[in-house]
Amino acid sequence: MRRKVKVASLSLVAVMLMSMLAACSSTKNEGGSASSITPTSSVSTDKATKDPYEITMATPIFGAVPKDVEAVQAEINKISQAKINATVKILPISIGAWQQQMNLITSGGEKLDLAISFGASYGSAATTGKIVPIDDLLSKYGQGIQQAVAPEYLKSAQVGGKIYGTPNIKNYGGRTGIIMRKDLVEKYKIDVASIKTLDDVEKVLKTIKEGEPTIAPLASGLSPLLESYQTYDKLGDRFGVLHGFDNGLKVENYFESKEYEDLLKRMNSWFKSGYINKDAATTQTNEFDLMKANKAFAYIAKYKPGFVEQEMRKTGKEMVWADLLPAAYATTDDVLNALWTISKNSGNPERAMMFLNLMYSDKNITNLLLWGIEGKHYVKVSDNVIDYPSGVDAKTVGYSNQNWIIGNSFLTYPFKTDDPDLWNKTKAFNEQAIKSKALGFSFNSEQVKNEITALNNVLEQYRKALETGAVDPTDKLQEFRSKLKAAGMDKVIAEKQKQLDAWAAANKK
Repeated sequence: MRRKVKVASLSLVAVMLMSMLAACSSTKNEGGSASSITPTSSVSTDKATKDPYEITMATPIFGAVPKDVEAVQAEINKISQAKINATVKILPISIGAWQQQMNLITSGGEKLDLAISFGASYGSAATTGKIVPIDDLLSKYGQGIQQAVAPEYLKSAQVGGKIYGTPNIKNYGGRTGIIMRKDLVEKYKIDVASIKTLDDVEKVLKTIKEGEPTIAPLASGLSPLLESYQTYDKLGDRFGVLHGFDNGLKVENYFESKEYEDLLKRMNSWFKSGYINKDAATTQTNEFDLMKANKAFAYIAKYKPGFVEQEMRKTGKEMVWADLLPAAYATTDDVLNALWTISKNSGNPERAMMFLNLMYSDKNITNLLLWGIEGKHYVKVSDNVIDYPSGVDAKTVGYSNQNWIIGNSFLTYPFKTDDPDLWNKTKAFNEQAIKSKALGFSFNSEQVKNEITALNNVLEQYRKALETGAVDPTDKLQEFRSKLKAAGMDKVIAEKQKQLDAWAAANKK
């Protein structure tokens, strides 16, 4: 996930929202490093490219549409027209209206070839026929994708035994920890290396509260405070999880666990002690904005290569990191939080796949999608590192995007504030991540969709207040559990267990 984003043109998650790149890798890997990529050869002699075609590609935007989207689109089309006899029409859609617009486009039969699908909606889109299976198309026209995406991650995109989307290449998984302001760490001589548990964190928060009474030692923003403190595979929705990322593939109710209850008690204690911002249960502000405004010292997050530098850009402050759960785990949810898919409304799925393949294998297209036009939106400061042109900055640049929505971010140039070896380190991070025993399993909630809706309503009512410590779990936890049960939690867990058992048998797990 990259810097700010005015992007319009390129892709969603959300929502959020993942990565399009290019240049065929010489060997299969977890996302291909730029050093192993060679240019994609033209396929213009293929009979499938005989007639010209315009590909409509819906991409999410997270603010105003960048003013130079059409100029970038024109440069992309010079490449795509030469290679696959196709041009691309970028359809920018605000992330806030993304799902609604996708539903309208699909149901209305409007032309749409490529679009991002986010984890929660991906399985449903596949089972209801909104997107098409792409196994045969991958075999014919997706060699670059197959070389760039490791087999186990591509297989994770299966729904009912068929692949419907291509995962964006990025970090898969993360390490839970805490990120803190370096100035206050140094001011209070905090030994970062000694921070390994929540007990250690509590001592640090106490120090900050006593020394800096006007700021919140621990920030909680839009997401529940414990969102990143994950010791389990959430199996898509947290309504039935896999404890310890294994648990003998037995699905259990995390909200009934002693671990969850103990965490809520700790959060409530911290809240009462003033360690968490008082509006944590209701705030609409992100953690990094609280940090930027000098209202917070730290927040819990998940680490990936380049994360500290990323957060420094967001907060405008120097930051330091400490691991709390040092092992990084890869789950299906990490892989599927954003995938490129081909719509049922596509007039030419073959050509859509050809362009999708370029997004994972053509370095020029990848960098156009992410950074824009060289010389206009960025300049090289070395062979592999870029900066803004003279007189241009993040606020005035006419185009920018986020690398997690563009297909193959491993083919893009690191920005000058990034580690120049960022993508090789991310590739190594993916290779070293411990894979959940359920990696590759994707829950199809169609049979329990009414229960899922009811459960989400209960979650919306209770979870944030409980997990920020704003309410005493002694009073509210049992009420929360009872309402989850009444909403159909047991039925959902039973259905998820049934599907997981079938998946395990088919995959010899």
